[in-house]
Amino acid sequence: MMQTKGRKKCILAVDDAAIVLTRIADTLHNDFDVFTVNSGVRALRYLELEKPDLILLDIHMMQQDGIETLRKIRSMEEGKNIPVIML
Repeated sequence: MMQTKGRKKCILAVDDAAIVLTRIADTLHNDFDVFTVNSGVRALRYLELEKPDLILLDIHMMQQDGIETLRKIRSMEEGKNIPVIML
C-alpha cells in the first residue's frame, strides 16, 4: 500500500464515461483515495479546493476535452506541479 505519513495518496480521475470512472475507482480504491469527476469543468472546481497527488485525465470529453482541461490546470498555481496521466 502506498501511504505517506498515515494517509493514502490521492488520485483525481476525470472522464465523461461513468463506466471508466467506476473501473478506475474499483481498481485503485484499496491503495489510494480516488475522487472522480465527469468533466473538465468539475475537475477545475475540485482543484480550487484540493490538491491530488496525481490526475488521470481523459483526452476525449464532450464539453471540454482533456487537452484544454490540462492547459487550464497548468495555468493554476496549485496545478502546475501535479503529475497528469492522459488516458
